[in-house]
Amino acid sequence: MTEPATAERKQGSWRQLALALAAFLLLPLIPIVRSIVPIEQTLMLVVPAVAICALLGWKLGGRAALAAIWLLLAAWMLLQSAGPAGTPYDKMARGWVLLLAASFGAVTLWSAATPFFVRAMAAIGLAAAVGFSIALASPGGIDRVKHAAGDELARRSGESIEALHQLSASPTWVGWSNKSPSLDEVAERSEAQLRAVPEYAANLLPALLALESLAALAIAWALYHRLSPVRVGPPLGPLKEFRFNDQLVWGLAVGATLCLLPSFVEGKIAGLNLLLFFGALYLTRGLGVMAWMSRGRVLLVVVVIMALLAPPILGALAIGLGLGDTWLDWRRKVRTT
Repeated sequence: MTEPATAERKQGSWRQLALALAAFLLLPLIPIVRSIVPIEQTLMLVVPAVAICALLGWKLGGRAALAAIWLLLAAWMLLQSAGPAGTPYDKMARGWVLLLAASFGAVTLWSAATPFFVRAMAAIGLAAAVGFSIALASPGGIDRVKHAAGDELARRSGESIEALHQLSASPTWVGWSNKSPSLDEVAERSEAQLRAVPEYAANLLPALLALESLAALAIAWALYHRLSPVRVGPPLGPLKEFRFNDQLVWGLAVGATLCLLPSFVEGKIAGLNLLLFFGALYLTRGLGVMAWMSRGRVLLVVVVIMALLAPPILGALAIGLGLGDTWLDWRRKVRTT
Protein backbone atom coordinates (compact mmCIF):
# COMPACT_ATOMS: atom_id res chain seq x y z
CA MET A 1 0.00 0.00 0.00
CA THR A 2 1.07 3.54 -0.66
CA GLU A 3 1.62 5.67 2.42
CA PRO A 4 0.60 9.35 2.50
CA ALA A 5 3.33 11.58 1.14
CA THR A 6 4.42 14.64 3.03
CA ALA A 7 3.94 18.04 1.47
CA GLU A 8 7.21 19.40 2.73
CA ARG A 9 9.76 20.34 0.09
CA LYS A 10 13.27 19.06 0.46
CA GLN A 11 15.63 21.97 0.07
CA GLY A 12 18.34 20.52 -2.13
CA SER A 13 21.17 22.08 -4.04
CA TRP A 14 20.19 22.96 -7.61
CA ARG A 15 23.86 23.54 -8.38
CA GLN A 16 24.87 19.99 -7.50
CA LEU A 17 21.90 18.57 -9.40
CA ALA A 18 22.70 20.72 -12.43
CA LEU A 19 26.31 19.52 -12.42
CA ALA A 20 25.23 15.89 -12.13
CA LEU A 21 22.66 16.27 -14.92
CA ALA A 22 25.17 18.08 -17.16
CA ALA A 23 27.75 15.33 -16.61
CA PHE A 24 25.15 12.63 -17.30
CA LEU A 25 24.12 14.29 -20.57
CA LEU A 26 27.54 15.42 -21.80
CA LEU A 27 29.82 12.48 -20.92
CA PRO A 28 28.45 10.37 -23.83
CA LEU A 29 29.81 13.03 -26.18
CA ILE A 30 33.34 11.86 -25.31
CA PRO A 31 34.28 9.28 -28.00
CA ILE A 32 35.56 6.57 -25.65
CA VAL A 33 32.53 6.96 -23.36
CA ARG A 34 30.21 6.92 -26.36
CA SER A 35 31.61 3.49 -27.24
CA ILE A 36 30.80 2.19 -23.75
CA VAL A 37 27.54 3.72 -22.53
CA PRO A 38 24.58 1.44 -23.40
CA ILE A 39 22.00 4.17 -24.13
CA GLU A 40 23.72 7.15 -25.69
CA GLN A 41 20.64 9.40 -25.39
CA THR A 42 20.77 9.50 -21.59
CA LEU A 43 17.91 12.01 -21.36
CA MET A 44 15.67 9.21 -22.66
CA LEU A 45 16.19 7.42 -19.34
CA VAL A 46 15.67 10.47 -17.13
CA VAL A 47 12.47 12.01 -18.56
CA PRO A 48 10.17 8.93 -18.27
CA ALA A 49 11.36 8.37 -14.69
CA VAL A 50 10.49 11.98 -13.79
CA ALA A 51 7.14 11.51 -15.53
CA ILE A 52 6.37 8.45 -13.38
CA CYS A 53 7.27 10.39 -10.22
CA ALA A 54 5.08 13.33 -11.33
CA LEU A 55 2.19 10.96 -12.08
CA LEU A 56 2.47 9.38 -8.63
CA GLY A 57 2.77 12.85 -7.09
CA TRP A 58 -0.45 13.91 -8.84
CA LYS A 59 -2.16 10.81 -7.40
CA LEU A 60 -1.08 11.99 -3.93
CA GLY A 61 -2.33 15.54 -4.39
CA GLY A 62 0.32 17.13 -6.58
CA ARG A 63 -0.16 19.35 -9.60
CA ALA A 64 -1.87 17.76 -12.59
CA ALA A 65 -0.12 20.19 -14.95
CA LEU A 66 3.31 19.00 -13.84
CA ALA A 67 2.36 15.37 -14.47
CA ALA A 68 0.86 16.21 -17.87
CA ILE A 69 3.92 18.14 -19.01
CA TRP A 70 6.34 15.39 -18.06
CA LEU A 71 4.15 12.66 -19.53
CA LEU A 72 4.07 14.52 -22.84
CA LEU A 73 7.86 14.95 -22.71
CA ALA A 74 8.27 11.25 -21.94
CA ALA A 75 6.04 10.27 -24.87
CA TRP A 76 8.02 12.55 -27.17
CA MET A 77 11.34 11.11 -25.95
CA LEU A 78 10.15 7.55 -26.50
CA LEU A 79 9.21 8.41 -30.07
CA GLN A 80 12.84 9.36 -30.74
CA SER A 81 15.27 6.68 -31.85
CA ALA A 82 18.14 5.38 -29.74
CA GLY A 83 20.61 5.14 -32.60
CA PRO A 84 19.64 4.35 -36.20
CA ALA A 85 15.85 4.11 -36.39
CA GLY A 86 14.37 0.64 -36.77
CA THR A 87 17.48 -1.30 -35.74
CA PRO A 88 17.15 -4.08 -33.15
CA TYR A 89 19.18 -2.07 -30.65
CA ASP A 90 16.88 0.94 -31.06
CA LYS A 91 13.84 -1.19 -30.19
CA MET A 92 15.61 -2.88 -27.26
CA ALA A 93 16.82 0.43 -25.82
CA ARG A 94 13.37 2.01 -25.91
CA GLY A 95 11.86 -1.18 -24.52
CA TRP A 96 14.28 -1.05 -21.60
CA VAL A 97 13.35 2.58 -20.89
CA LEU A 98 9.67 1.61 -20.71
CA LEU A 99 10.39 -1.41 -18.51
CA LEU A 100 12.56 0.63 -16.15
CA ALA A 101 10.03 3.46 -15.74
CA ALA A 102 7.12 1.03 -15.23
CA SER A 103 9.10 -1.03 -12.72
CA PHE A 104 10.13 2.08 -10.80
CA GLY A 105 6.51 3.21 -10.64
CA ALA A 106 5.33 -0.21 -9.46
CA VAL A 107 7.95 -0.37 -6.71
CA THR A 108 7.15 3.19 -5.61
CA LEU A 109 3.43 2.36 -5.43
CA TRP A 110 4.20 -0.54 -3.14
CA SER A 111 5.57 1.71 -0.38
CA ALA A 112 6.34 5.42 -0.29
CA ALA A 113 8.56 4.99 2.77
CA THR A 114 11.17 2.79 1.06
CA PRO A 115 14.54 4.55 0.63
CA PHE A 116 15.44 5.49 -2.93
CA PHE A 117 18.37 3.10 -3.28
CA VAL A 118 16.26 0.10 -2.28
CA ARG A 119 13.44 0.95 -4.68
CA ALA A 120 15.89 1.75 -7.52
CA MET A 121 17.67 -1.58 -7.09
CA ALA A 122 14.32 -3.39 -6.94
CA ALA A 123 13.12 -1.59 -10.08
CA ILE A 124 16.29 -2.45 -11.99
CA GLY A 125 16.06 -6.07 -10.83
CA LEU A 126 12.41 -6.31 -11.85
CA ALA A 127 13.04 -4.71 -15.25
CA ALA A 128 16.05 -6.99 -15.81
CA ALA A 129 14.02 -10.09 -14.94
CA VAL A 130 11.23 -9.15 -17.35
CA GLY A 131 13.70 -8.14 -20.06
CA PHE A 132 15.66 -11.39 -19.63
CA SER A 133 12.46 -13.43 -19.95
CA ILE A 134 11.46 -11.56 -23.11
CA ALA A 135 14.94 -12.05 -24.58
CA LEU A 136 14.86 -15.79 -23.87
CA ALA A 137 11.44 -16.12 -25.49
CA SER A 138 12.42 -14.15 -28.60
CA PRO A 139 14.20 -15.64 -31.66
CA GLY A 140 17.96 -15.71 -31.11
CA GLY A 141 17.68 -15.33 -27.36
CA ILE A 142 20.46 -13.63 -25.39
CA ASP A 143 22.93 -13.91 -28.28
CA ARG A 144 20.70 -11.66 -30.36
CA VAL A 145 20.86 -8.96 -27.69
CA LYS A 146 24.63 -9.27 -27.45
CA HIS A 147 25.11 -9.06 -31.23
CA ALA A 148 22.79 -6.05 -31.48
CA ALA A 149 24.71 -4.30 -28.70
CA GLY A 150 28.05 -5.14 -30.31
CA ASP A 151 26.90 -3.80 -33.69
CA GLU A 152 25.63 -0.54 -32.16
CA LEU A 153 28.77 0.07 -30.10
CA ALA A 154 30.98 -0.78 -33.09
CA ARG A 155 28.98 1.70 -35.21
CA ARG A 156 29.57 4.48 -32.68
CA SER A 157 33.24 3.57 -32.43
CA GLY A 158 33.53 3.63 -36.23
CA GLU A 159 32.03 7.13 -36.36
CA SER A 160 34.48 8.33 -33.72
CA ILE A 161 37.41 6.80 -35.62
CA GLU A 162 36.27 8.49 -38.84
CA ALA A 163 36.07 11.84 -37.02
CA LEU A 164 39.55 11.21 -35.63
CA HIS A 165 40.87 10.53 -39.13
CA GLN A 166 39.35 13.76 -40.41
CA LEU A 167 40.90 15.67 -37.52
CA SER A 168 44.31 14.08 -38.11
CA ALA A 169 44.18 15.06 -41.79
CA SER A 170 43.28 18.68 -41.09
CA PRO A 171 45.96 21.36 -41.75
CA THR A 172 45.80 22.50 -38.11
CA TRP A 173 46.56 19.02 -36.79
CA VAL A 174 49.34 18.50 -39.34
CA GLY A 175 50.94 21.75 -38.19
CA TRP A 176 50.71 20.73 -34.54
CA SER A 177 52.06 17.22 -35.23
CA ASN A 178 55.07 18.69 -37.09
CA LYS A 179 55.92 20.65 -33.96
CA SER A 180 55.07 17.76 -31.62
CA PRO A 181 55.34 14.28 -33.25
CA SER A 182 53.93 12.65 -30.11
CA LEU A 183 50.46 13.86 -31.15
CA ASP A 184 50.36 11.23 -33.90
CA GLU A 185 51.12 8.54 -31.31
CA VAL A 186 48.25 9.81 -29.18
CA ALA A 187 45.91 9.58 -32.18
CA GLU A 188 47.07 6.03 -32.92
CA ARG A 189 46.54 4.93 -29.31
CA SER A 190 43.10 6.54 -29.29
CA GLU A 191 42.13 4.71 -32.45
CA ALA A 192 43.35 1.38 -31.04
CA GLN A 193 41.29 1.93 -27.89
CA LEU A 194 38.20 2.84 -29.88
CA ARG A 195 38.55 -0.37 -31.92
CA ALA A 196 39.00 -2.58 -28.83
CA VAL A 197 36.39 -1.12 -26.48
CA PRO A 198 33.11 -2.21 -28.19
CA GLU A 199 33.77 -5.94 -27.78
CA TYR A 200 34.45 -5.59 -24.04
CA ALA A 201 31.53 -3.19 -23.56
CA ALA A 202 29.12 -5.60 -25.27
CA ASN A 203 30.08 -8.35 -22.81
CA LEU A 204 29.59 -5.97 -19.88
CA LEU A 205 26.31 -4.55 -21.19
CA PRO A 206 24.14 -5.79 -18.24
CA ALA A 207 26.32 -4.11 -15.62
CA LEU A 208 26.80 -0.94 -17.66
CA LEU A 209 23.06 -0.66 -18.34
CA ALA A 210 22.22 -1.23 -14.67
CA LEU A 211 24.69 1.47 -13.56
CA GLU A 212 23.44 3.93 -16.18
CA SER A 213 19.85 3.23 -15.14
CA LEU A 214 20.68 3.69 -11.46
CA ALA A 215 22.27 7.07 -12.18
CA ALA A 216 19.29 8.12 -14.33
CA LEU A 217 16.79 7.18 -11.61
CA ALA A 218 18.78 9.09 -8.99
CA ILE A 219 18.85 12.23 -11.14
CA ALA A 220 15.14 11.89 -11.96
CA TRP A 221 14.29 11.39 -8.26
CA ALA A 222 16.25 14.47 -7.21
CA LEU A 223 14.82 16.55 -10.07
CA TYR A 224 11.22 15.68 -9.26
CA HIS A 225 11.63 16.52 -5.57
CA ARG A 226 12.97 19.94 -6.49
CA LEU A 227 10.08 20.63 -8.84
CA SER A 228 7.19 19.40 -6.71
CA PRO A 229 6.28 20.02 -3.04
CA VAL A 230 4.67 16.56 -2.84
CA ARG A 231 7.09 13.79 -2.00
CA VAL A 232 6.61 10.29 -3.29
CA GLY A 233 9.31 8.94 -1.00
CA PRO A 234 12.32 9.94 1.08
CA PRO A 235 14.58 12.45 -0.72
CA LEU A 236 18.17 11.64 -1.63
CA GLY A 237 20.73 12.19 1.11
CA PRO A 238 24.21 13.67 0.64
CA LEU A 239 27.04 11.55 -0.71
CA LYS A 240 28.75 11.44 2.70
CA GLU A 241 25.77 9.47 4.06
CA PHE A 242 25.56 6.98 1.18
CA ARG A 243 25.44 3.39 2.41
CA PHE A 244 23.52 0.20 1.62
CA ASN A 245 22.85 -3.24 3.04
CA ASP A 246 26.13 -4.94 3.89
CA GLN A 247 24.86 -8.21 2.41
CA LEU A 248 25.53 -6.80 -1.07
CA VAL A 249 29.17 -7.70 -0.48
CA TRP A 250 28.13 -11.18 -1.59
CA GLY A 251 27.65 -9.76 -5.08
CA LEU A 252 31.39 -9.07 -5.21
CA ALA A 253 32.17 -12.45 -3.68
CA VAL A 254 30.06 -14.35 -6.22
CA GLY A 255 31.50 -12.29 -9.08
CA ALA A 256 35.07 -13.01 -8.00
CA THR A 257 34.26 -16.73 -7.64
CA LEU A 258 32.78 -16.95 -11.14
CA CYS A 259 35.79 -15.15 -12.61
CA LEU A 260 38.15 -17.63 -10.97
CA LEU A 261 36.30 -20.72 -12.19
CA PRO A 262 38.41 -22.42 -14.92
CA SER A 263 37.00 -23.27 -18.36
CA PHE A 264 33.67 -21.53 -17.78
CA VAL A 265 33.47 -18.61 -20.19
CA GLU A 266 29.79 -17.79 -19.60
CA GLY A 267 30.36 -17.82 -15.87
CA LYS A 268 33.38 -15.55 -16.24
CA ILE A 269 31.37 -12.95 -18.19
CA ALA A 270 28.63 -13.05 -15.56
CA GLY A 271 31.27 -12.69 -12.87
CA LEU A 272 32.81 -9.68 -14.60
CA ASN A 273 29.39 -8.03 -14.75
CA LEU A 274 28.84 -8.64 -11.05
CA LEU A 275 32.29 -7.29 -10.22
CA LEU A 276 31.73 -4.16 -12.31
CA PHE A 277 28.29 -3.39 -10.91
CA PHE A 278 28.94 -4.06 -7.24
CA GLY A 279 32.47 -2.68 -7.51
CA ALA A 280 30.98 0.62 -8.72
CA LEU A 281 28.57 0.62 -5.78
CA TYR A 282 31.39 0.09 -3.30
CA LEU A 283 33.49 2.71 -5.05
CA THR A 284 30.64 5.19 -4.55
CA ARG A 285 30.32 4.13 -0.92
CA GLY A 286 34.05 4.68 -0.51
CA LEU A 287 33.74 8.15 -2.02
CA GLY A 288 31.01 8.79 0.52
CA VAL A 289 33.39 7.82 3.32
CA MET A 290 35.99 10.18 1.82
CA ALA A 291 33.41 12.97 1.67
CA TRP A 292 32.57 12.32 5.32
CA MET A 293 36.27 12.36 6.26
CA SER A 294 36.97 15.56 4.30
CA ARG A 295 34.90 17.88 6.46
CA GLY A 296 38.06 19.78 7.21
CA ARG A 297 38.56 20.40 3.44
CA VAL A 298 42.21 19.30 3.53
CA LEU A 299 41.40 15.73 2.54
CA LEU A 300 39.04 17.05 -0.11
CA VAL A 301 41.93 18.86 -1.81
CA VAL A 302 43.99 15.66 -1.69
CA VAL A 303 41.12 13.67 -3.24
CA VAL A 304 40.71 16.19 -6.07
CA ILE A 305 44.45 16.11 -6.81
CA MET A 306 44.42 12.30 -6.84
CA ALA A 307 41.40 12.30 -9.19
CA LEU A 308 43.34 14.48 -11.64
CA LEU A 309 46.77 12.85 -11.37
CA ALA A 310 46.14 9.24 -10.32
CA PRO A 311 42.51 8.15 -10.86
CA PRO A 312 43.30 4.39 -10.66
CA ILE A 313 44.86 4.86 -7.22
CA LEU A 314 41.88 6.93 -6.09
CA GLY A 315 39.50 4.27 -7.40
CA ALA A 316 41.33 1.46 -5.62
CA LEU A 317 41.41 3.49 -2.40
CA ALA A 318 37.68 4.29 -2.65
CA ILE A 319 36.76 0.63 -3.23
CA GLY A 320 38.95 -0.36 -0.28
CA LEU A 321 37.26 2.20 1.96
CA GLY A 322 33.83 1.12 0.75
CA LEU A 323 34.55 -2.54 1.49
CA GLY A 324 36.16 -1.66 4.81
CA ASP A 325 33.08 0.33 5.79
CA THR A 326 31.07 -2.89 5.50
CA TRP A 327 32.77 -4.25 8.61
CA LEU A 328 34.23 -1.20 10.36
CA ASP A 329 31.34 1.24 9.75
CA TRP A 330 33.37 4.32 10.71
CA ARG A 331 30.53 6.82 10.30
CA ARG A 332 28.15 5.00 12.59
CA LYS A 333 30.83 4.44 15.23
CA VAL A 334 31.62 8.14 15.37
CA ARG A 335 27.93 9.07 15.68
CA THR A 336 27.48 6.51 18.48
CA THR A 337 30.53 7.84 20.31
